Order: sequence, then C-alpha cells, then structure tokens
Amino acid sequence: MVIYFLYKLGRWLAMILPLPLAYKAGIFLSGIKYFFSKKEREAVKNNLKVILGQNDLVVKTLPWKIYTNFGRYLVDFFRAEKLNKEFTDKFVKIEGLENMDAALAQGKGAIGLTAHLGNWELCAQIMAILGYKINAIALNHTNKHIDEFFNHQRTVSGVKVIPVGLSVRSCFSALKRNEIVGILGDRDFSGEHGMFVDFFGKSLLAPRGPALLSLRTGAAIVPAFVIREEKDARYFRYVFNKPIFPKRTSDEAADIKILTEEYIHVIEQYVKQYPLQWFMFREFWKAEKVEIL
Repeated sequence: MVIYFLYKLGRWLAMILPLPLAYKAGIFLSGIKYFFSKKEREAVKNNLKVILGQNDLVVKTLPWKIYTNFGRYLVDFFRAEKLNKEFTDKFVKIEGLENMDAALAQGKGAIGLTAHLGNWELCAQIMAILGYKINAIALNHTNKHIDEFFNHQRTVSGVKVIPVGLSVRSCFSALKRNEIVGILGDRDFSGEHGMFVDFFGKSLLAPRGPALLSLRTGAAIVPAFVIREEKDARYFRYVFNKPIFPKRTSDEAADIKILTEEYIHVIEQYVKQYPLQWFMFREFWKAEKVEIL
C-alpha cells in the first residue's frame, strides 16, 4: 500500500505544481530511486553498453540521464487529467498521421505498436483526444488499487483499457469495429510465450501477440512513438511510421517470425536514436517473467 499512496501523492503534487517545478520534483524522486537501486543501475548500464557498443567508462554517467527522463515521464502520466486538445496543439508535433489513417482505411482496424520509449502513454491518450477510437492493452499490477489508479490515468483521456487477461477476444472485437489497438512490443513479460529474434545483435524474447493479431485479422501494424524534445522537455514529437501490412502464407509460424522481426527492427532504430528515453530497468535480453508492482 505504501507504493500506492506514493503514486497518489505524486499525482497530487504533479497536478498542483507548475510543470517546470513538477518536473524538478519528479527528477528528485527518480534520483532517490537511482541512488538506492544499484541492481537497476547496473542493468541500465549493461543495456546501454549493448545499444551503444561502448564500455563501462563511456556509459558511466548515462543511467542518471535515463532516470531524469523517467521522472519527467511520471509527471506527465500523473497530469493526465490536464491533457486536452489545447495541450496537443501547443506541445505535440505530429508527423505521419496519414500512415495511421491509411491503415484504418482498409476497414480492418490498426495495431498501434510502440515501446517503453519517450512517453508511450501519450501515444494512446493523444489519439483519443484527436477523436480516434483507441484501445490500450495493459498489464495487470499485482496490487488492485495501483491497477485501478493506472487505468484511471488512461481512461480519463478517453482511452479504453483492455486488461491482458481479456485481451484476445477484446482486441478482435475492437479491430472488427475498425478501431486502434495499442500494444507495447519491445518485451515479452511472460518470459516464456514470446519469440526469439535479433535485437542489437543479441537474442531477444519478443512478444508474438502483435504479429499474431495482425495475421489473424488482416490489421496493419503501425509503429508509433512519442519522443520528448531534448531542447525543451515540455515538447514532444509524435511519429507514425509506415504501416506494416501482414503477408500470410501456409506457414503461420514463419509468418509470425518475419512480421515480428520487421517491427522489432523499427523499435531497434528508435532505441538506438533515443537510448536515454528508453526505460528498461532490467537486463533486457534476459528472458524472465516480470511482475508489475
């Protein structure tokens, strides 16, 4: 329950403080997490060594910058009730929205695929603000109160949350209605149900869900990322990549692997370009079950 009340406190502070001051508070709290989480710091450093191809000395100071960006991300998430069209018009530069429209024009829905990069929650929230029907698959937290807290922060903007346990049938229904289903595609959190693909030259257990859903429904996968601007942390770029349309053969397993490799390659490009905005606080290439606290 302590973590739950900390989240509630964080939301209260983020809502009452001016944004620059709220960001400073978020960075301070992330600094506490950074200081006391040696195992996490080492995991972040090891991830960066693979991504950047550099040694310990080069990446020594970079984990702190990731925690700094993560503090800002939490503030943005806590301020979900302040999100509106005015915010989007002022602070978000949208690029390639026609790619999502092209996918939806097929009448089969679209799979909006993103990663734990920049501000992935905004991916769904902004689409809802723009008037799109958007569903987001969300992992369940072990604490019921925290789960309700996080889902409230998403639904307040008009996002429909699909819990993982109900995801398959709900996703098929949403796509049949020509809606968007948002999925995080950079990690298989079960530790066992994914598919091994190459990611930065190492074997990664990637989720099979996006590719399987695409092949079974005909819905295109549209990789999309909300990236924070480095010069002014208040501003974002929302980038939509070209749709990846499924190609079915008689070998579904091979089709899933090909499609998964294609979208993982897109994620790899963005992580390489924005490594300090990729929030992965565990050894990324280690296949293991991850519980969401």
